[in-house]
Amino acid sequence: MSFSHRLAVVALTTLLAACQRAAAHRPPSPGPSAVTAPVDGRVEVRVDDQGYHPATIRSAAGRSLTLVFRRADALNCGEKVKFPSMGNLERDLPVGQAVEVAVIVPASGELAFTCGMGMYRGSVMAQ
Repeated sequence: MSFSHRLAVVALTTLLAACQRAAAHRPPSPGPSAVTAPVDGRVEVRVDDQGYHPATIRSAAGRSLTLVFRRADALNCGEKVKFPSMGNLERDLPVGQAVEVAVIVPASGELAFTCGMGMYRGSVMAQ
């Protein structure tokens, strides 16, 4: 085995061990998968390696909400949040910082949001 191959094996082994340690120390994903928006219209959304928490937010049609996204760590796909039906509105989600996004609950159906790669999915649903 060449030196570069051995170096690659060592690097991958080290990276795998670090990921396993991080996963072992990561707290479980908090909260329910669906909530009804509170009276003040402010909904905290945690972003972690399992996606959005809550992933579904229910509220009355036409109501203004403020979604407050907080990315738990860099070990997930949540660098960005996108709202395709809002003119592809996109916001960066720096780790540990609150990022507010004002939305209007649709008259019917849902307002979808995703991570930058479309792997994490969430929605605001009219009820």
